[in-house]
Amino acid sequence: MAFDVPTTRGYYSSLSDGWTYLNGGERAQIPERVLSTMTTAFRAAPKSLPGETATGTHSRGQEAGITAGHQFAAMARRAFADVAGGRVEGVVLGPSREALVHVLLQAMGRRLTLGTGIVLARTGDPVSQVPFRRAADMFGARVRYAEADLSTGAVPAWQFENLVDADTRLVVVPAADPYIGAVAPVAEISRIVHAQSRAKVFVDASAYAPYRVVDMHRMGADIVLLDASAWGGPEVSALVFRDPSLLDRLMSMSLVPDARGRRRLEVTPVAPSLLGGVSESVRHLADLDPTARGTRRHRIETSMPQVGRYLTTLTSRLVDALGNLDQVHIVGIDGEASDEPGAADIDRIPRVSFIVAGVPAATVVRRLLDNHLVTSVVKPGGSALLEAMGVMEAGGAVTVGLQPFNTPHDVDQLVRAVASLG
Repeated sequence: MAFDVPTTRGYYSSLSDGWTYLNGGERAQIPERVLSTMTTAFRAAPKSLPGETATGTHSRGQEAGITAGHQFAAMARRAFADVAGGRVEGVVLGPSREALVHVLLQAMGRRLTLGTGIVLARTGDPVSQVPFRRAADMFGARVRYAEADLSTGAVPAWQFENLVDADTRLVVVPAADPYIGAVAPVAEISRIVHAQSRAKVFVDASAYAPYRVVDMHRMGADIVLLDASAWGGPEVSALVFRDPSLLDRLMSMSLVPDARGRRRLEVTPVAPSLLGGVSESVRHLADLDPTARGTRRHRIETSMPQVGRYLTTLTSRLVDALGNLDQVHIVGIDGEASDEPGAADIDRIPRVSFIVAGVPAATVVRRLLDNHLVTSVVKPGGSALLEAMGVMEAGGAVTVGLQPFNTPHDVDQLVRAVASLG
């Protein structure tokens, strides 16, 4: 069945304010049901819950006196586990991706010693590079880089055969670039890494998860980083470990007791009102196909491919229309290799960055705002890939991040406004 855009638009009360939101990569709109749930969670978090008697071999009773805030945390862990296809025991919550990466690297200090190595991909946002470079400097580990094709933004998997060796301890790969949209061949990269070393594969799937099914087992990822705000949830992030026993082998920076008194590797606790919205935001993803049935994970596996197909079609419409404007250069698509065989077959999420000749990106964004079109601008230091492509020398780039509620009319409105700049 076709993706139901009108019903999806009805989930977002913010769309009634007269603005056209095309900045999903920078600030995703939040569904009304998620906002309502967080409001309720804010009031309920301090309350104590009554005990529950459980029956059956595998059941667990709820202890009397546990606060609703602890329950929200448990629900958030289950929700992130459903998104990644992992186990709830392997989920670590945090207030941001930066905070989680920091505590992970501190915990891995015994593995990242002098003579060991980290492999980074020169793509994604700074969270996928900067903290790891700093950790390498601190612990004496060497850093090697997997380069992206500067014409398409794609990261070839074959180069990891030369970058990974027996001393490599960590390989960091963004599942998709948040500005150009090129999807990395994570499964092939993981196969190479695990065949040549004992290194852990760390995948930042934050930009990928709002559009595709994240299957950490199929990806071969050992650790997956997620950010609920990327798909319209609260500002809560999570690390999902494919093997939960890895948590026991890491030296933790801080240990926070969970609802059952066990101690976990986690940073400072997240606000319960935010945790209360995580589960509802994941439920929103699962319900984007109202006909889907089964567990929440199964419904995500049913609904997200429909979202992906719809937004891929919408992205093609945007790229084709912008490509007809002489003054517009689409980053990663209008490159020197765009006419080579296979260049058009690169898998991409619905993120498009473009340059208007002779007009700084900040000026373009302001002009679009005058037309009630909300986009985002790539700032200096925001993307090592775009800097290598020379985008910053051209005045930066405008980034369009589509969400499931966007329509062909939104795309056409954007293209007309950009055309008026010429």
